[in-house]
Amino acid sequence: MLPSRARRLIAAAAAVAGVLPLAAAGTAPAAAAGSRFAATLNCAGSITVNITANGAVDGRGTLRCATPTTSYDGQLTLSGTATVSGLVYQTRTSDRLSIFSGGSGEIVDLAVDRRLERLSDTASGNARELGTGAVVGGGPFGGARESESGTGTFGTGRVTTFLITNNYILDLNG
Repeated sequence: MLPSRARRLIAAAAAVAGVLPLAAAGTAPAAAAGSRFAATLNCAGSITVNITANGAVDGRGTLRCATPTTSYDGQLTLSGTATVSGLVYQTRTSDRLSIFSGGSGEIVDLAVDRRLERLSDTASGNARELGTGAVVGGGPFGGARESESGTGTFGTGRVTTFLITNNYILDLNG
């Protein structure tokens, strides 16, 4: 028989994957008792962020995510608005992180403020990204804070595109 803590971690990981509801796992997590369920999810991969001349933002990313006990494939989509000041693009986006394990998954909605910075005033070059936000809604990560960072490249034209492919990390901490 597994220790109680191990059963709770397995139940939480299964709930994130959509395999087993927490209530059916025979455990009473803090969320069920009226307080926030502390959870951690760490993701790594790359994102592409497109910003149009009128400040519309869209993007997506392919990530590999993990809780302390389980790993998942992840897809990030984002949309929102940006303001530009020199080489700095401040964005406010609504992100959707979809994490999958096998045939089931979990959707985590995020509200994120990002700073995308061109590191030169040329048409293309190096870039960096920093972001913070929060999980919107409940679920196993309800109330969690989001942070992210990474580096990569940018290119300008009709759309400014940031390819954040180096050391991109997204963390959720409850």
